[in-house]
Amino acid sequence: MDREDQTHSGSSISPRIVVIADHQTDLDELSRIIGAEPEWHLIAACRTAADAIDTLSANPVDLVLVDLDLTEMDDLELVRRFSREMPGLSCVILAAEMNDEELAEAMRNGVGGVVLKARAQSSLVDCIRAVLAGRTYLAGQSMNSVVSRIRERDAERRAVLQKLTPRELEISRLAASGLRSREIAARLGIAPGTVKLHLHSVYGKLNLTTRVELANLAQRLQLGHG
Repeated sequence: MDREDQTHSGSSISPRIVVIADHQTDLDELSRIIGAEPEWHLIAACRTAADAIDTLSANPVDLVLVDLDLTEMDDLELVRRFSREMPGLSCVILAAEMNDEELAEAMRNGVGGVVLKARAQSSLVDCIRAVLAGRTYLAGQSMNSVVSRIRERDAERRAVLQKLTPRELEISRLAASGLRSREIAARLGIAPGTVKLHLHSVYGKLNLTTRVELANLAQRLQLGHG
């Protein structure tokens, strides 16, 4: 881990940034980009998630830039940890590519900016500036259309969750996972007939007719996630 120990002019109000990338060439390049901005303060350049966590625990940091190519943990696990333990921390991620689910997961965990590596030279500084200003910034081919689809799906998911009672949602998740009414009843300690009544109510509220439709809806809207 490389640390920037110099005191910058006006550092008390300068954005404090930590960079994380496990390839030294990537770390050097990202550090160069951050260091070229005189109003920013590079707190540390970390090659491991463990170093990054130690650094953020010991220093006030405004933004973390994460290269999503860490070999020591699942790509988004570090982002999830930041979201849980440091909810006020701004986060920008750099990725070679991202699918819809990864982008949705990143946004749900408070990521404010995403830049594809092919666009890093031209977009990374603008992205960081936007995120530090409290805006969302996405740089990459078709990414804005992906975000629109994610937001539409999340809005539909919220609408579904608002229609169902907690018990109906619980039974819907179990039914969508493939359990029969008797198996659901045994797991929840209720009668099979009660399960069927709840499912009938769910079908009516969501305009469904079969468990297959329920399973498809649950998968598309990720109703199995709390």
